[in-house]
Amino acid sequence: MFGDSCIHAETTRAFSATGSASHDLPTWVADAVAAGASLRTAVVAIDHLSGPSLQKASEGAFGDALNALPGPPNRVWCFTPRITDPDQDGLNRYMRMNMGRSSAYTGLIDPTSPPAGTGVGHAGRDLVVHALHVPGSSRTIENPRQCPAWRYSSRFGPCPPPFARATSVGPWVFASGTASVVGESSMHDGDPIAQWYETMLNLAALADAAAVPGVWSSLSAYVSTGRVLEQLVAGLPPGSLDVLERAVVAPLCRAELLVEIEGVWHG
Repeated sequence: MFGDSCIHAETTRAFSATGSASHDLPTWVADAVAAGASLRTAVVAIDHLSGPSLQKASEGAFGDALNALPGPPNRVWCFTPRITDPDQDGLNRYMRMNMGRSSAYTGLIDPTSPPAGTGVGHAGRDLVVHALHVPGSSRTIENPRQCPAWRYSSRFGPCPPPFARATSVGPWVFASGTASVVGESSMHDGDPIAQWYETMLNLAALADAAAVPGVWSSLSAYVSTGRVLEQLVAGLPPGSLDVLERAVVAPLCRAELLVEIEGVWHG
């Protein structure tokens, strides 16, 4: 995809979610919708908000998207401006958004079986939420190398992020945004190459846990800066990035994390 020799300016420019699925999301989502899935989107201006107001607006955005679906979500994306900036009460904006997300999920979703999710930052000013429902029986999949995110300790905020490592429905397995995390701890601080390989180990473990035939496809990478993408191109073996459908520059939910990858396992 990238030729592993150069990076175009449009690739390294900071990503800004717009609320348009064709812009914000990988191409497999359109295929799923064409096959009968339902996608709903909510966009709420939150860049100027903090504290309980940010939490309330986040709850409203997730509630609007989820309540518009014909069934429970199997896969959710949220793009948060200034995601790791400090908020009130010793929290950051991601932690505050999670409080709103969890409130929106209460009564709609089993807290031990949440949907797969991606929660990253972006350069825009709005909280953008996309929620996907695929008809059929759904199951959650956890990674044995990682603590379930919904069981994280309080060092990641008073309300853990409510997402499963993956969900499976019909022929699809939806991998959440997956990073260099073992247990609940970030690994390889400052080393994007090591984080890439750790993330790939997590995706492999997740595929094993899913225990269904198929291959990962439509992989999307979120990288914290354009410089990190340049380091990946320079430091990985030739062709390594060709597995990606796209790579976008978007800050992640922890400042020390540099790479996050999502995809689908389609049998």
